[in-house]
Amino acid sequence: MLEEVSRVLKDEGVYILITYGSPVYRLHLLRESCSWTIKLHVIEKLPSADSSERQSWDLTSPITLDDGGSLETVVGKNADLHYIYVCTKGKSGS
Repeated sequence: MLEEVSRVLKDEGVYILITYGSPVYRLHLLRESCSWTIKLHVIEKLPSADSSERQSWDLTSPITLDDGGSLETVVGKNADLHYIYVCTKGKSGS
């Protein structure tokens, strides 16, 4: 499917994937299928009553990704988040 997305996108086109799937499971699929520049944003699924104890996320600021896709140090072990992958297609000649 991602090869087809890449095929129909123009150079520097953007594909946005919103999912429950953490980077550990999604990043390798995105990286293997196409030459994307990938930025990750997160948003909390449901704010709860104890939301004062939780970290709030700035949707306009991407989260730094490491090669393994682990975000545990940034978002916590049992983060209840939506993951938003913003994938920008590279130029065909590159």
